[in-house]
Amino acid sequence: MTSRVNTPDTDADRQIREILDLDQLIGFTVVAGAGSGKTTSLVKALAHVTSTRGSSLLAKTQRVACITYTEIAAKEIHEEIGNDPLASVSTIHSFLWSLAKPFQKDVGAWVTARIDEQIEDLLEKQANYGPGTRQTTKNNDAADLEKRRHQQAAVKHVKHWRYGVGADYARGVVGHADVIKMVPEMILERKLLAQLVGRQFPFIFVDESQDTFPEVVQALKHIWSLADGKLCLAFFGDPMQQIYQQGVVAVPLEPGWVNVDKPQNFRSSRRVLACVNAVRSEGDSLQQVTGLKEQSRGEAFCFVLPSDDQRNDRLEIVRSWLDKHSTSGNWTRSAHQGGSKILMIVHRMAAKRLGFEALYAAFNDSRSSSLKQAFEEGNAWPLTPFRDVILPLCLAKEPSSSAVLAVLRKSSPLVRSAQAARKVKVALTSSKEAVEELRQIARNPREAKLGDLLRLAARRELIELDPRMDAYLNPEGEHGDVVLDERVISALDAMSECVLSELEGYYTYVKQESPYSTQHGTKGSEFERVIVVLDDEEGRYSLYSYDKLLGLKDLSAADIANQSKGEDSAIERTRRLLYVCVSRARESLAVVLFAADVNRAVEAVRRSALGQHVEILTLNDLSIRL
Repeated sequence: MTSRVNTPDTDADRQIREILDLDQLIGFTVVAGAGSGKTTSLVKALAHVTSTRGSSLLAKTQRVACITYTEIAAKEIHEEIGNDPLASVSTIHSFLWSLAKPFQKDVGAWVTARIDEQIEDLLEKQANYGPGTRQTTKNNDAADLEKRRHQQAAVKHVKHWRYGVGADYARGVVGHADVIKMVPEMILERKLLAQLVGRQFPFIFVDESQDTFPEVVQALKHIWSLADGKLCLAFFGDPMQQIYQQGVVAVPLEPGWVNVDKPQNFRSSRRVLACVNAVRSEGDSLQQVTGLKEQSRGEAFCFVLPSDDQRNDRLEIVRSWLDKHSTSGNWTRSAHQGGSKILMIVHRMAAKRLGFEALYAAFNDSRSSSLKQAFEEGNAWPLTPFRDVILPLCLAKEPSSSAVLAVLRKSSPLVRSAQAARKVKVALTSSKEAVEELRQIARNPREAKLGDLLRLAARRELIELDPRMDAYLNPEGEHGDVVLDERVISALDAMSECVLSELEGYYTYVKQESPYSTQHGTKGSEFERVIVVLDDEEGRYSLYSYDKLLGLKDLSAADIANQSKGEDSAIERTRRLLYVCVSRARESLAVVLFAADVNRAVEAVRRSALGQHVEILTLNDLSIRL
């Protein structure tokens, strides 16, 4: 067990243990603000169940299920409880797939029905085209229909289904979106499956419940309802940290359930915590109190700057000013070097500053959601050859180094086949020549196109192509029957025109080695110093608007209608996102607002709840006090 388990208990921890020790098990929710130690309470709950009920769980071949949002979080939680085999800790997608995987025929039937439904929808759409329907829409729909019909024929021959990030039905792969839709439907429609899950997992804990899909919550509650007091279902979360559109936000209590509040904040300085509570005060009634034995004073700033074409320079001026005038240390280094983390609303803003804007556009603007998501997570299949082979070969100090040889032995089809035939020497000679040619092209990374590097590496057998990439590069080749979506082809065309230097900035970003991150991407993280950039114009993200939140821009008709119906609007979404951002800071916080009318924006900040707790500065202040 780790230090989390051994930390002092809060009132919430004691209340949770009392619930877990009941003979007749119930459900409960835990509402815990940012920095409250929600994960600590979750880990303590897991450890308590496995230690007090371990023998019973073993005797009945049962386990405790803990469902969280990311693979990183799942690994962290499992390590916190000493990798206890009685605990099954996984992402929601992995957990759901583990339930459906044994029912291969049912999965195949669901996929078949899904494809049939998609074909019917496309045919109906085509039949109802109006005179104003664009040709590009018709072309996209025709390509989609061809793809679905190819899948319809191919799935009849799929013998085993597996789960991946993106769906590829023809190859027997169901994706993220499929699992979220399919498995809850199976649970709700098949009583026996729901009962089996309840018997296998008498305790199910859901982390980040505010971002859990409503259909998943419904399915889990259905499992609990059939368990007749033999299942404890718990949701740990915070409605104010719901920043993804699909989330359930707050989990309604069922009859007999209990809500556990955890109001402490174990993260932030006094000034930062005041900002956190100020942002939250306009959203709900939860106000956090410090849980720290010694809470530092901290500091908080708000810089209101003109939204002109000098944003990058202005931001660097802010960082330099903070270096000289802040009491908390270095702001010009990135967070992993002891500096600051800069939070921006979209990846494009960071890509522009790190030099991979064209690569970002290639994957983001193609309208392929699976490629976009994989690119943001750092595991897009078109870039795998660069990450695993091409970049290591090009960046090695010497073309004949042991590192290069290791890459060739692992990844080159030519070398691997030569090893089997015991003709390694000839193959290595040929491969080294190919590596030299590759490195020659890559000598000027600002001009070396990714498409040229990829084609050379494939032609000289330095890499083994994914069947989809092979189909793209060689339409008449071995994998010519693989049907590529028009949106995927568009992304690959654009990627091929990008240059090698963009990959350096991209991988620095996804490895979190740059100062930048998105405001969505740091939920759950914390940093000593945080800079939050508020810029509607550059962000171009219609779901959020800091200008609307501050009253600098009128609400849309849709915003007004949603608010009148008690539904989500840009105001609520933006407030939650701002709450997540400011609450990442431990010691110091700096908000940078780029505004068309600086004077008006300054007054808006002063009138806001946040304005009472930050030092407001403009470009004039920076010039005077540098």
